[in-house]
Amino acid sequence: MTMLLSLMLAATPVADALPPMPQDLSSVPVIEGWLGRKISPRWSEDVAKLYRRGECSGARPYEGSRLLEIDVLFLLSEDGKPLKIAPVNANCPDVEKFVSRRILGTLGNSFRNNGQAVVKPVMVDGRTIGTARQTADDNRPTGPVWMRSQVRFLWSDAP
Repeated sequence: MTMLLSLMLAATPVADALPPMPQDLSSVPVIEGWLGRKISPRWSEDVAKLYRRGECSGARPYEGSRLLEIDVLFLLSEDGKPLKIAPVNANCPDVEKFVSRRILGTLGNSFRNNGQAVVKPVMVDGRTIGTARQTADDNRPTGPVWMRSQVRFLWSDAP
């Protein structure tokens, strides 16, 4: 029985190794038009509560309020599904968990997938002369790929 199990395990195909998390954010492509940038400010009060309760840093003063900008890395499958979410500079474990769960729970399908078209400007000598449609099939990666974006939270500590 053990020999049969060993043969079955040996015959099982091994999944391709996932790419390692990049260390240099500037080398990671930005997810253009991702909904999370527009929706994340709605979560500001929840993030503020977690931020005040935990041992957190990183929020900076902004026009009488506090602004927290978190860079987020996403490991996306070929069809645009998030495989991993890594808030990079949250400096607060509770906020990192909250952001990851909220993105997976409410924005898991917000990444571009097969069949969606992207309209990009066509530039000549620094001037836009029109637009070109590009479908996801034209530029879809052949395996999991790291992408990045940012979420922003703004809150006031005033009474």
